[in-house]
Amino acid sequence: MKFSTVLNAFENVNGASFVGIDTMTVPKLAGGKSNPMQGRVQKRMVGASVMVFQNKNSNGYENMVKRRLRNEGKNPDSFKLGDRKWGTRVENMPIVKHVKDGTEKNYLEVIFLKSGKTEYFLDGKSIDASEIQGLVTSHSDEKSQGELEDKVIVRTFDIDSVTALRVDNHEFV
Repeated sequence: MKFSTVLNAFENVNGASFVGIDTMTVPKLAGGKSNPMQGRVQKRMVGASVMVFQNKNSNGYENMVKRRLRNEGKNPDSFKLGDRKWGTRVENMPIVKHVKDGTEKNYLEVIFLKSGKTEYFLDGKSIDASEIQGLVTSHSDEKSQGELEDKVIVRTFDIDSVTALRVDNHEFV
């Protein structure tokens, strides 16, 4: 998707918004370069539900973690928001800019609410996930979030991998 299309999709969002998202990504597979399927597998996700935040007055992720901690009867002060590990968030937008090896890329940062339908392709042909060598299906990168049981899952998608967005009854393709 073009960066300008993503900017248009979020220009009227104020605060937080629920968004529908479709993506086509190339998952990293276990085994590195020795995995014969590495770089040849694509994952299409259609109809996922996510939430985006502008972070104008406060951090939406931090607020959501603390609210969930309170709802679980835990101390919300047990959670301390850390610094970003990579990239710079664009002010008042759910966009992260990142420069690597002199190349700037743009990413859409979302809080994952509900996965959509997922399909996998090997060299453009449909393949069952169970047949993909080294496919990692669980994410162990979620931190403790103050012992939160109902984790707040942040995902950052390369804007080039976003194929459609549905925001405020408008579809951007």
